[in-house]
Amino acid sequence: MNLHIFDILIIILFFLGILVFGLKVKKKENSQNKQDFLLAGRTITLPFFVASLVATWYGNILGIGEFVYQSGIVAWVCFGVPYYISAYIFAKFFAKKINQNKFSTIPEQIEAKYGKQASHFASIVILLITLPAAYVLMLGSILQTFTGLSLTLSIIISTIISLAFLYYGGFKSDVMVNSVQFILMYAGFIILLVFAVIKLGSIEIMLNKLPSQHLSATGDKSIQYVIAWFIISLQTFVDPSFHQRCSAAVNSKTAKNGIYVSILFWMIFDFLTLFTGLYARAFFEIADPLQAYLVLAHNILPPIWLGIFIVGVLSVIISTLDSYAFISAITIGNDLLKKFHKNESSIIRFTQIGLIITAIFSVAIALLIPSAIDIIFKSSSVAIPGLLAPIVVSYLKNYTIPQKLIIPTIGIPSFIALIFLILQEIKIVEIAFITNTEPMLAGILTSLIVAIFAIKKI
Repeated sequence: MNLHIFDILIIILFFLGILVFGLKVKKKENSQNKQDFLLAGRTITLPFFVASLVATWYGNILGIGEFVYQSGIVAWVCFGVPYYISAYIFAKFFAKKINQNKFSTIPEQIEAKYGKQASHFASIVILLITLPAAYVLMLGSILQTFTGLSLTLSIIISTIISLAFLYYGGFKSDVMVNSVQFILMYAGFIILLVFAVIKLGSIEIMLNKLPSQHLSATGDKSIQYVIAWFIISLQTFVDPSFHQRCSAAVNSKTAKNGIYVSILFWMIFDFLTLFTGLYARAFFEIADPLQAYLVLAHNILPPIWLGIFIVGVLSVIISTLDSYAFISAITIGNDLLKKFHKNESSIIRFTQIGLIITAIFSVAIALLIPSAIDIIFKSSSVAIPGLLAPIVVSYLKNYTIPQKLIIPTIGIPSFIALIFLILQEIKIVEIAFITNTEPMLAGILTSLIVAIFAIKKI
């Protein structure tokens, strides 16, 4: 994809800008306090809470474009509606409790409820969903497309630039940079939709050019497939980025209302991504649907505007990459290496080491599994079922899971999901139930069954 020199300059300025801005935050917030580095001193106000959470939740933007292009509005029914509901429930019942409990991480909360062994086990499972290999791969692939560099070099360069400021600035830098990325992601997709309407025709014209199934609530998917996404959306309850931001909020009211406001912004952004994806389907034959947004933009946006849109896409990906990388670093440095802590400065140092380890492993996984969708799907399918019941129960005062049962409660659902995943990959067993059941769905259903027997009233 050939870019005008102005577009290239905008992209370069974007990367330099987030690096400089992130490091500038460090200069202003030069603290060696654990709460400052890991949770921005628990001072995150509503605007920054919303901007950071909204930006973090959209990392797989190219996958969304692929889904919309291939299947239509069912993408919103699967990727939008279920998550609005789950986020609303999370806000109503859990956000205040997380803020009031004052734990820095999910493993700290697990330890307080179930003990150290459960905390270490949960930390390892959490790493499966926080190592940002998928986003490292997406970012590297985009850089390769625009520069012609090798994929390996593109991944390494983009990873270093994206994560360097976190090493020095911690969560405060992450939130501040997320806030800038929040503005850019909306600007980019608003620009794309406006130009699509001007150059290709009204939304009504676009809708009339689509196959009828693209306008169906289920599209080319089965009812069971759609229902599965409502169950899969329960991953919201175990997503570390939700917990981290609720913990970092200035008060419990901000944590709760911040998620409510975020839902509204997610709806707006979903509208933008849905209709731009449908414009791509209506007017262009695209060989690789994963490139739907980029192909549409390349065909309708003039120089400078194209550069701004690309920066918007990069903002979506990098915001998630940064946030999950930092959570992964905290999980390694604060939770898994806890026995080596001597003081709060050492916690920061081990978290920085954790960030380096996160970067190395993420780059390695991105190169070994060159499919962003596969990385996200497989890791989430195994990790989320094991974490669901223990985390939800940890917020209930009158119920618990006995320590002798907590490891099986985490391990069995994740193991079942892993078995389904392996059997579907190797295709040795051709049993319809296994072949047609999503591994995460099998794991979550197992989690619910195990929880029935494991949860005890205090």
